[in-house]
Amino acid sequence: RAFNDDSNDVKLELDDVDWELNEHLGNFGSGKTDENDHVASSPLCGALIDSTDYAQNILYINFDGQTPCFSPSRTRTGQIKVELVSGNSWHEAGAVIKQTFIGYKITRMSDNRSIEFNGVKTLKNVNGTNWIGFFLSMNSLSFAERALNIDVTFDNGQTAVWNSARELEWSWVQGNSVPGIQQPFLRFRASGDTTILGHAVTDSWGVNRFGQDFVTYYNQDIESNTYCGLWRPVAGELVHEVDGNTFGLRMGVDQNGNPSSANCAYGYEVSWDVNGTANSQVFSY
Repeated sequence: RAFNDDSNDVKLELDDVDWELNEHLGNFGSGKTDENDHVASSPLCGALIDSTDYAQNILYINFDGQTPCFSPSRTRTGQIKVELVSGNSWHEAGAVIKQTFIGYKITRMSDNRSIEFNGVKTLKNVNGTNWIGFFLSMNSLSFAERALNIDVTFDNGQTAVWNSARELEWSWVQGNSVPGIQQPFLRFRASGDTTILGHAVTDSWGVNRFGQDFVTYYNQDIESNTYCGLWRPVAGELVHEVDGNTFGLRMGVDQNGNPSSANCAYGYEVSWDVNGTANSQVFSY
């Protein structure tokens, strides 16, 4: 279960950063200095933005370590350096930003568990849609993420090395198309985007906190939404291969481990096949 939890935590925290940057970067790029071209005035949660090098298409996001963010509540410390490395503007199709994590640490307030990132990942704006167009026209947003050799440190001091290659998409769901839901909500989807060890839908690979090589691939895309909470996926299945054993994480299930028929699922099922012995257990979100 620990490795499945680690995988889910790493993915969700990095996806949250993508969401926030996409929401607040505005027309970042082209070395513009006019105030109308700066990042959106609404700040990231618990952060101050240093735009000293804005003319060079660089921003520094510094987190205060005190402000509760998201749900469940977390605090964040450290810095993320954001740099436009391809394209004239972040809202241009094919534009790429580089995110450098410098002591970026997230601490969950309910149990003081933490996870820290150091390293670099890139994010590509595939279709060029910006947030204004997204909210006004209901177009989807599509991104491609790449992370190589991200150092991950857990609250007990154990470390891991994480690589990822995934496609991310945000889209709208009209509330009246879902029984019992009236207001529109955002849907998030993620899928693997490279081939490792013969698995064509690989999402991540590297060395886990126990010093074991691993590869993680999809049997089903992960889906979550803002109606249920982005941290509570309504569907998705990941398979982890570690040290010759197989572990599964199936999200969006009911209390019996079956795909949930409710609008919001009960939880997730963890399964494992270790040394030829298979078992599974269901957990609530």
